[in-house]
Amino acid sequence: MNLPRLLAVLAAPLLAAAALAQPYPNHPVRLVVPFPPGGGFDGIARPFAERLSAALGQPVVVDNRAGAGGNIGTESVARSPADGYTLLFANDYLGTNPNLYKGLKYDPLRDFAPISLVGSTQMAIAVNPAKVRATDAQSLLAESQQRTLQYGTPGVGTSPHLFGELYAFNTGTRVQHVPYRGTGPAVTDAIGGQIDFALVTVPALVQHVKAGKLRAITVIGGTTRSPLLPEVPTLAENGVRGVDHDVWYGLFAPAGTPPEVLKRLREATAAVLAQPELAERLRQLGYDLTPSTPEALSERVKTDLAKWKQVVERAKITLE
Repeated sequence: MNLPRLLAVLAAPLLAAAALAQPYPNHPVRLVVPFPPGGGFDGIARPFAERLSAALGQPVVVDNRAGAGGNIGTESVARSPADGYTLLFANDYLGTNPNLYKGLKYDPLRDFAPISLVGSTQMAIAVNPAKVRATDAQSLLAESQQRTLQYGTPGVGTSPHLFGELYAFNTGTRVQHVPYRGTGPAVTDAIGGQIDFALVTVPALVQHVKAGKLRAITVIGGTTRSPLLPEVPTLAENGVRGVDHDVWYGLFAPAGTPPEVLKRLREATAAVLAQPELAERLRQLGYDLTPSTPEALSERVKTDLAKWKQVVERAKITLE
């Protein structure tokens, strides 16, 4: 072995040790988004990742690893090294999927270290005005007593679907679920009259409501109206109480991540979520920033697991 190569071999362990001794982070961080690019996840994940990159001083690269309702990307993070260089950007599917899928290869409470809630968005019920006479939640309920209304969601087991079941249980609304492969097709068929209404996130509906192709009945999630649909009342304003759900987004690391790394991530995330420019940018897209403690994020997952367990069992929903 020649001298330069020998020196390189001898130096390699020293260089590795030096890299490990450097403060976290000292190379790019991967942020796994377990759904396809271009959807609701990307609308909040990518602006957040841009700002987190600046706060950490290292690139935060969004990695869309879609499949199986979010399970493929989530499982990959659960199996990743607990070093802070692979993070998970998840939402309320962490509370639904364990109740829907048999043989799930991750536990949302055991396998992840919560860092912070990041944001939330609202859902809405929007009807085809040529098929449905209703203009509010009470008249929609009355109309459903005369005939069963068909509603579309992004798919079986998604939070809009489970909320639709919960809403029907608690209000007595007669509805039939029509699952689609994504939000777009559900909205398209509501506009086309193949179904009576769509139950999806507000950002997916705004342009069609403003164009008069759909009539928004109510906004779901939170106590305030959506800035994108300020004329549309909330469920509580519509006289429906005790039934609500917003779609939340949160940041997680693999379980076992060192405390000092988690502390750095919490501090960086808090700094990002305190930026008024980011809050306004996301507000215009239909998202609210919702910073939290790790404990509050963990509690949100626990609450959703229990809530959706009851709905899944009552509606007899199963997924393989």
